[in-house]
Amino acid sequence: MDRFVHWSEAAWRVWQDTPEPVRYAILALIGVYVLWLVLFFTQRRILYFTDPTRIHPSDCELERTEETELRTLDGQTLVIWRADADDDDLPHILYLHGNRRALWRRARFFRLFIVSGWGLSALAHRGFNGSTGRPSEPANVADAIHAFDALVSEGMRPGRIVVYGESLGSGTAVQLAAVRPVGGLILHAPYDSFRDIVRSRTAWLLPRAIFRERYDSIRQIGAVKAPVLWIHGDKDRVIPQGRGRRLYDAALSTKYAALVKGANHFGIYTQAVFNQHIRFFAEACASLSGRDRPMPDISVIDPVLPREDARPELSKRRVPLTRKPR
Repeated sequence: MDRFVHWSEAAWRVWQDTPEPVRYAILALIGVYVLWLVLFFTQRRILYFTDPTRIHPSDCELERTEETELRTLDGQTLVIWRADADDDDLPHILYLHGNRRALWRRARFFRLFIVSGWGLSALAHRGFNGSTGRPSEPANVADAIHAFDALVSEGMRPGRIVVYGESLGSGTAVQLAAVRPVGGLILHAPYDSFRDIVRSRTAWLLPRAIFRERYDSIRQIGAVKAPVLWIHGDKDRVIPQGRGRRLYDAALSTKYAALVKGANHFGIYTQAVFNQHIRFFAEACASLSGRDRPMPDISVIDPVLPREDARPELSKRRVPLTRKPR
């Protein structure tokens, strides 16, 4: 105890003898390190805007869609909105949503898949739509892989499963497609690296080491063998199209880029985008999976810099708003 008092008094004398500007600089440096430490431990609470509101798909008027539950390996319960396809040759969409919005907020978009006769498994990440637990990058990736494996264990052909990653969920989708033989990968307003986006918006003052949530999609996309569809709005201010285009350029598999003119981050949920891009891509992936012929080279149809006279007519592949029961 006496030694502690002695060293404390010595340190205080040194501090008093230190010039005032140096003391301010030391205090500022300590403050920066404390801030980094706080961000390291609280970033998951800051990043994820969970929405636990649990609404059944029938309340959103989604036909032939049920709510199911999937038990994770660590004892959590995941809520999944599930609809089986009308035909085994049609795609089954494994949907991985983004931040802020739970499944019920995407019901209008899910309806486009369902009325087309496709299958759908919309996974609610932890903390969303009744799923238990707290979200994190390792948990989200593990849950997505678990959901994919559960579909395959039911007898579903892996090539029929088209993984749809939206915004933050695109990082999860890329990591899933890098380790599983998915039929196709749709990236909806994706990014190259979540960590680099945050660092660029904070003048690169945050060190890489403090990020527990990284979602470095650009490091994983090279391992994806499935065809990739990249969709981005040219007015997106949440994730600028340039960051998404870097991810598209890094993809090595067959790829198709679609830049939606005039669309912001949430302007892609439209029937026109579905008709022009998503429908053809997903059905082509599902129909050609498992067959001894290559995917059509749709990479030549690359409307990243579209011409007005080259845009397809919306009326040619329009999905009906309602579907007659069979």
